[in-house]
Amino acid sequence: MNLHKREVARSQIDTAIDLFLDGKDYLSVITLAGAGEEILGSLIARAGKKRMIDHLIDLDKKLSKGGRQFKIINQEINGFRNSLKHADDPTEDIVDVVEDQEHAIAMLARALTNYHELEGKLSVKMEQFYTWLKQNRSELFDNEENST
Repeated sequence: MNLHKREVARSQIDTAIDLFLDGKDYLSVITLAGAGEEILGSLIARAGKKRMIDHLIDLDKKLSKGGRQFKIINQEINGFRNSLKHADDPTEDIVDVVEDQEHAIAMLARALTNYHELEGKLSVKMEQFYTWLKQNRSELFDNEENST
């Protein structure tokens, strides 16, 4: 069986959503969603479109009046995810997982944004997560209602 990388990414993200909605293993949610987000980001870049990370870099440039070095931004954006999947840095052998649900939500949101950018739609599981997010984290959508 052959799968396109976008299907691999969708499967990873959908599985991450299942784990998240079941309240299980947020660390695996982060690594699965992060892997899917990264694959989709590469496909988006190859298509000449903007990835979620590009939007975050643009926002940093706007907020910091010129932008910071990519290395600094990347550490802020991907540092926690990378510390879960790599063991290169001995200072990261112990991982603080106090806010792992927040990291999981952020990574899933990034993955959904990339998926939508590439596919123009969301999977059924992604729609379920988005609905959960609106119902359980309505504060994230306050500006959406104020801007309409």
